[in-house]
Amino acid sequence: MPTKPSKNLETFPNPHPGRDYIIEITCPEFTCLCPKTGQPDFATLTLEYVPDKLCVELKSLKLYVWSFRNEGAFHEDVVNRMLNELAAAVLPRFMRLTGEFNVRGGLYTTVTAEFRKNNWNPEPPAPIDDFPVQAEVLTGRDDSPPPDKTAAPETGGSSRFRMLRRARRPEPVAAAAKGAKQAAAPPPKPSRPEPVYVGIDLGSTGCRLVAINANREQVAHAEAPLPASLRNDEQVTQDPTRWWKAVCDGLSTLLGQIDPQAVRAIAVDGTSGTVLLADGKGHPLTPAIMYDDQRALDQAERIAAVADANSGAQGATSALAKLLWMQDKGLDKRAAHLLHQADWIAGKLLGIFGQSDYNNALKLGYDPAKLKWPDWLNELAINRALLPKVRVPGESMGKISAETAKAFGLHADTEIMAGTTDGVASFLACGAKRPGEGVTALGTTLVLKMLSNKPVFAPEYGVYSHRLGKFWLAGGASNTGGAVLLQYFKVEQMREMSTMLDVDTPTGLEYYPLPDVGERFPVNDPTMVAQLEPLPGNTVTFFQGMLEGIARIEAMGYQLLQQLGGPKLVAVWTTGGGAQNAAWERIRARTLGVPTRKAAAVAAYGTALLAAGVVTKTYQ
Repeated sequence: MPTKPSKNLETFPNPHPGRDYIIEITCPEFTCLCPKTGQPDFATLTLEYVPDKLCVELKSLKLYVWSFRNEGAFHEDVVNRMLNELAAAVLPRFMRLTGEFNVRGGLYTTVTAEFRKNNWNPEPPAPIDDFPVQAEVLTGRDDSPPPDKTAAPETGGSSRFRMLRRARRPEPVAAAAKGAKQAAAPPPKPSRPEPVYVGIDLGSTGCRLVAINANREQVAHAEAPLPASLRNDEQVTQDPTRWWKAVCDGLSTLLGQIDPQAVRAIAVDGTSGTVLLADGKGHPLTPAIMYDDQRALDQAERIAAVADANSGAQGATSALAKLLWMQDKGLDKRAAHLLHQADWIAGKLLGIFGQSDYNNALKLGYDPAKLKWPDWLNELAINRALLPKVRVPGESMGKISAETAKAFGLHADTEIMAGTTDGVASFLACGAKRPGEGVTALGTTLVLKMLSNKPVFAPEYGVYSHRLGKFWLAGGASNTGGAVLLQYFKVEQMREMSTMLDVDTPTGLEYYPLPDVGERFPVNDPTMVAQLEPLPGNTVTFFQGMLEGIARIEAMGYQLLQQLGGPKLVAVWTTGGGAQNAAWERIRARTLGVPTRKAAAVAAYGTALLAAGVVTKTYQ
């Protein structure tokens, strides 16, 4: 071990880089030489810093301080020089070095120098007692004898001993005037990094996460897969605990790319109409009944007999029909909450359950125009205690639970915002703002949304409208889409065949591709079967015929929305995996007859905008 002075400063990794905290180190025995007389100068050094990735190692700091003992230096120079060398070694977020020099010629000198990292913007200063401090005192070299605790206090003696007494920290009463001056410039209160907002998008086959900054720029993204739904005839389910695992995996990856303490808010979107029953602590009591589950045909008929004609709860795939089915089966006996996919994940983040948003609650019967649960629900003997408290998308639902914050290193003040559905999130991600602008999500299914000045409802066609501030998103969701393509082709096959398509020459095949029995929109027929005949002579033509069929269903959907009172389609943005297929884009543009463009962002980006409060401002 070295026992001589050294200018070599050693460091070690900051054990808590996600938190701003102050390390205070006091050295009451600093000495250097007066550059004019060669006489020793004594000072108390106080080093305060907010570490970033490194901390200074105390052994090396002792030897570094010792190295100035026989050097001549002006007070102003030595403090600034030491600060420069310490900051260069540690690269802190903030560092302050104060040198309180003992009397020289009847004068005391105090020199304070500061270093601040670019883009580190602390909150207004506050007393140091208000935040975490790690205090250290450097007293002597390793071979210095311990202080004599039994020694009597010094009351006189040479000027040398008087100088040492002056070097001690002043008592509070004796140093009132000097202390008042020092209190005017306390260390800056450590602040959180520049704000970041996280959007979580739960689809049927995966979880996607996006983080954006205050300028709406994406700063991180992550994905985690989900297992395919379990299908048993008309019943389609998933295990909700797999959603949470995917969210946890995705969050861990995302937060590895940013400072978790920067996250101000999180919002979640999920598939529309996917629900489960849970107890008071959020434990699932049923599998999640998925958006395309068709089991509740009888319950849908009961709803149709009493519900308002414009209700989004119409149809066998509605959340309300599924709730009735579960009640009829007695599955609600121990239940405390009926939760949508996004509601349950938000509840897991919050640690409390029973909240939703008016986009997800639409298919549960909530009236987004009047912002209340309708009276006709009473005629269905619905257990209203199961219904969630409905919030405006983007409204705060509360702060993240202490357990979740600790698990991911998030700040305790991170807010969980009311979310939305995956279809609305896809629309938000595109930035469409004018009535007549539409967004098509080409994912597992085909989801259409078009901005309208008024709501459009037509349950006989499976058409409903989501509220978006003062506007409405009219649209519907077809069961056609990527799922049916994957029943016939592998991804690699489709990628290869796309380069072989004759996109400017229609095949003439009038296909209506569906992955299973039943359609929701633009034809609402639970018994509808796919139309994929006649079969052509080659696989490439069959593939092109299916792409044309899906494009035709898309065009039918937008035409139906206009016929029902919506605006004329003027442009279409495309999201989802299908948006990457340039050949399909040309087929769709020809079929739709309006400009089409690929969205620059995914649904999770739209949900991140929701978390940041941008959506609320845009559509008011």
